[in-house]
Amino acid sequence: MNRIAVKDKITNKGLKFTHQRMVILKALEASVAHPTAEQVFDLISIDNPSISLGTVYKTLDSFVHAGILRKFIDQKGVMRFDAILEAHSHLYCKDTHEIRDYRNDAFEQLLKDFISKNNFEDFEIDEISVVFKGFKKTETII
Repeated sequence: MNRIAVKDKITNKGLKFTHQRMVILKALEASVAHPTAEQVFDLISIDNPSISLGTVYKTLDSFVHAGILRKFIDQKGVMRFDAILEAHSHLYCKDTHEIRDYRNDAFEQLLKDFISKNNFEDFEIDEISVVFKGFKKTETII
């Protein structure tokens, strides 16, 4: 994501565009690992030594409140961040605790159809979270 797209994404949500916000959002957009605040800090601190861990936490929180990011707690109770707001699922490796995005249009449509055809009595669903848990396959070399 280029600087203009990042700036638009930040300002369109009513936030002031700053260098710190740009760097943090670009790091999240480039990450597929659903990083923690500490991991984001580690990614950006070498090239941006003036950005503190506190700034990263505050910025991530403001992005979540503005609807730029989603946050969730992983299987170990650690807060993680996801830059993809569209419906998607996740693959969670029980060994490495790696979290990857999983997108499948047929599965997403199946979920939408299920929700529209069923009554959830006085409850409006606005988000679905599906996590497939298992183990990452390793390649066998013969």
